[in-house]
Amino acid sequence: MQNMPVSTRRADANDAEAAARPPERLCKLPVFRPVTVRLLSLLSSEEADIHKVTALLNSDPAFSAEILTVANSSLYARRSRVVTVQRAVVALGLERTRGLAVTVALHGMVRNIKNKGAGLDCWRHSRAAGIAAQWLAPFYRIQSEQAYTLGLMHDIGRLGLLSAYPEYHGLLSSAAGSTEDLLEQEHQSFSVDHCEAGLFLTRTWGLPLEFWDTASEHHAPLTGQMGDRTDLVRLACLFAQALGYKAASGIQCQPAESLLECLPQSALSRSHLSLKALAVQLASELEADAFMP
Repeated sequence: MQNMPVSTRRADANDAEAAARPPERLCKLPVFRPVTVRLLSLLSSEEADIHKVTALLNSDPAFSAEILTVANSSLYARRSRVVTVQRAVVALGLERTRGLAVTVALHGMVRNIKNKGAGLDCWRHSRAAGIAAQWLAPFYRIQSEQAYTLGLMHDIGRLGLLSAYPEYHGLLSSAAGSTEDLLEQEHQSFSVDHCEAGLFLTRTWGLPLEFWDTASEHHAPLTGQMGDRTDLVRLACLFAQALGYKAASGIQCQPAESLLECLPQSALSRSHLSLKALAVQLASELEADAFMP
């Protein structure tokens, strides 16, 4: 199985050290939308129900208004308009509501940077990885909307660095070579790379443990293990890059066709996967992003 380079700093001890002593400006980032953090925690429980989710979303009127705006947009292709949060939750289902809430919260976090060169590239890469993760989910036997949310959030550390350090835009724009090279450049410039930044932010913001792993380990070697959510996100990240949605345009990547060989061995035939269909879906959904508030 072919693997991309992986940072030599992925060891637990060094991850813990980076999380304990992050750069000052990273510490000053605004907290990820609190209602979304509570929603992710709520939906991690098997006891979550529509009434609790609806009440939580309605507790933040500005956020619930954004939820309704996006739920009615071309991004979700609703046939009929939904006018209440409860109807949106019923229409979408709990897992898709989870993905929608994270999309809206993440969009709010990057709203001021996502139309600026590297910021736009990072946002599009995150969205593309989420869509690719959803596409790959059946081969890992993972719920598709859960896969989308994890893929969308995997580069939260990079988005955090973009928000905290204006000079990070320049580093991404000029980056060349391997992913390992970029991780090293990040560490030299900011004392953390984007994986370590992701671990710090997901811990500090109180996100569920599954987000810690995907944020910090998405450049580790592929395992091809069934049910491995982090491995699913690793492969989705590589597909997003291979299909033209790179966070740093000069970074090397594998051809998309070769990545199909990295899928877990399962009863599902790889012939069910169409790279052309995925490319069309990515183009369509990312175009719809341009109309998000």
